[in-house]
Amino acid sequence: MCGIAGLIDWRGLDRAMVEPRIDRALARLKPRGPDFAGRYVDRVAAFANTRLAIQDLSGAATLPMARHGRVIAYNGEVYNFPALRRSLEASGHRFESAGDTEVLLAGWKEWGEALLPKLEGMFAFVLYDPIAQDVVLARDRFGKKPLLYHHVGQRLAFGSDLLALEAMVGASQPLDPESLALYLSLGWVPEPYSIATDVHKLPPGHLARFSATGMDMRRWYDLAATRPPRYADEALAARDLVSRFDAAVSSRLIADVPLGVFLSGGIDSALIAASMVRQTGRVQSFTVGFAGAADYYEERPAAAEVAHHLGTNHTAIEIAPKNALAALDAMFEGLDEPFADSSALPTFILSRETRRHVTVALSGDGGDEVFGGYRKYQGELMAKHYQALPRLLRTGLIEPLARLLPERKSVRLLEQARRLRRFVAEAGKDEIGRQTGWLRLMSSDTLNQLAVQSLPSPALEAIIAARRADARDDDPINQMLHADLGLSLPSDMLVKVDRMSMANSLEVRSPFLDHRVVECAAAMPGGFKLAAGEGKRILRRAFTDRLPAEVFSRPKKGFELPITSWLTNELDDLCRRAIDPARLKRQGLFRPDLPQSWHRALKAGRRDASGPLWALIAFQAWCDHHRPGLS
Repeated sequence: MCGIAGLIDWRGLDRAMVEPRIDRALARLKPRGPDFAGRYVDRVAAFANTRLAIQDLSGAATLPMARHGRVIAYNGEVYNFPALRRSLEASGHRFESAGDTEVLLAGWKEWGEALLPKLEGMFAFVLYDPIAQDVVLARDRFGKKPLLYHHVGQRLAFGSDLLALEAMVGASQPLDPESLALYLSLGWVPEPYSIATDVHKLPPGHLARFSATGMDMRRWYDLAATRPPRYADEALAARDLVSRFDAAVSSRLIADVPLGVFLSGGIDSALIAASMVRQTGRVQSFTVGFAGAADYYEERPAAAEVAHHLGTNHTAIEIAPKNALAALDAMFEGLDEPFADSSALPTFILSRETRRHVTVALSGDGGDEVFGGYRKYQGELMAKHYQALPRLLRTGLIEPLARLLPERKSVRLLEQARRLRRFVAEAGKDEIGRQTGWLRLMSSDTLNQLAVQSLPSPALEAIIAARRADARDDDPINQMLHADLGLSLPSDMLVKVDRMSMANSLEVRSPFLDHRVVECAAAMPGGFKLAAGEGKRILRRAFTDRLPAEVFSRPKKGFELPITSWLTNELDDLCRRAIDPARLKRQGLFRPDLPQSWHRALKAGRRDASGPLWALIAFQAWCDHHRPGLS
C-alpha cells in the first residue's frame, strides 16, 4: 500500500519550487508508505510516492515507476496481477520487477483503458505519458483507495490525502461552505466533495483524462450493467456466493509479509476468518473491546468464542479511556478532513496494535452494505407496517410520546427508546425521505440554528434519489443497498478504515467488496438478503456449516465507541473545549447556544446528543491539526 501526490502543469514547472513541495508531500504520506519514498520530476510533471512494501520487497519495485513508455504514481493492490503478467509475457512484454505496479504499466500499454475491467483489487493510480502529454487518473470500483484532485486551467494536482495534495499546490484551500453543510448533516463529506474549495474526489469506478486541452471524466465501472441475471433460485445464489466469496478471500491472501484478520465475533469477520483457516490453516486474529463499557459495546467475548472454534492465534486488545485520550491526537492527525464517525478511534487503536504483529489484515467491511446488515434496513421493512396505522394515531400520540422519551446507549432500555424515537421520526416518510433520515446527523433546521452564516441547504434527498435510480432495479431494498454502496460506504466506512489503517502503516483488504461478490449479491432479490428480524439472510443460509449456530443468531452490534459515557466523564473536558463559547465566537462559524444545550441534555441523560457534539469535536480537532487559522 502506498501514498501518492503530484502536480502537472502544461505551462512548465519550476524545479526549485516543486522539490520542497514534494518533500512536504512525502512527509505527510510517510505513514502510508514507510518503506520507500520516491519522486519523479520533469519539465511539466512532478510525482511523489511512498511505499508500504507488500509484494516484491526489492528496490526494483520502487515508486513512482517509469517503464513501458509511461510513469505511474500508484496506491493499491491488484490481486490477480500474476495471471495478467503471464498474459502480457505471452504477448512479448518483459518485466524488471516482480510486483503488480509494472503489470499496470505494461497492461496499459497493451490494452489501454480496457485494462481496468481486468483488474481485481483496490487501487488509485495516475498514469503520465510524457510523449503524448496525457495524464490518466483511475480509481477502483467501490472506492477502497482515495484519490483527490485540484484542477485549474492547465494545472492539475492530485493526492491520496488532502494535505499531501495541498503540499503540491503550495497552499491550503479555503473551507467549502457546501461541504461544511454536508459534513454537519452527515458527519462526513460525501464524494465527490471535499472540505476544501475546488478540491474533489475522483468517484469510485471512474477515470479522468487530463491534457493541455482540458480534463474529462467518465465511469469505467457500472455495477448495474455488470451484475449477473436476477437469481430466481436461492440455493443456486447461495452456491455461487460461497464460490465467489472463497475466491475473494483466497486472492487476498497473496503477500510477501505477515497477514491476519480483524475478528469482531459478528458474521462478516467470522466468515472471513473461517475461509482463511480452511485455505491456510493457522491464522492470526485481532479484536478490541472497551474497559468498563456496557455489553452493547463489547465484542471480545464473542470474538474469543469464534477464535476458539476456528483455532486462530487470537489477540484481544482492551481500550481504556486513558488509552483513547492518548491516541486522540494521532488519530485526528491521520484524518485529512473533518470526520465525525467516532468508531475511527477504536479502528485506529485496533490498526496500531495489529500492525505490531502483521502488515496486512483482512476485514469484513462492506458486508453490511452489500447484504443488508444494518438495523436501518430492518427499519425499512417495518416502515410499511407503521404507515398502516391510522395517521391520527401516529402523529397525534405515538410521535409526540416518542419525542419525550429519554435515551442513553449504555442503558439497554434507554437504548431501545433511542431506536424507537429515531424510527418513528423517519418511518412515516417515503422511501427516499426515510433513507435520507437514517443517514442524517443534523436536520436543515438544526444547521440554520447552529451556523452563524447561512450555509447552503444540502440536497441530500436528491443525492439519495440519484443513487437509488442508478441501481436500475425495481426492488426497493436493492435500491437502498445500492445507494449506500455508492454513498456512505466510500465516504464514511471506507474513509475510516483507509485513514486509520494507513496512519499505522497497515494494509486492510475487504473480501466482501470483491466485485464478483458484490455483483452476485446485486443479482439477488432483496428478500434473499433481508427478512423481518433477519439481516444478511443469504449469508446465514449459505455458510451455516462453517460457524457455530450462536454466531448467526447473535443480534447485530455496531463497531462503536461508548462515546456517550466518555463525553460525560473522561472526555468531558475535550467536549467543553470544542464548544467553548469564547472559541466559537472567535471562530465565527457556529453559535454557542445549541452546542451548550446539547451538552446539558447529554449530561442530564435526556437526549443522546453525542453525534452532533462529536461532529464539532472532530471539526475543531481538524482545525487544530490542519487549519490553525480557523482555530
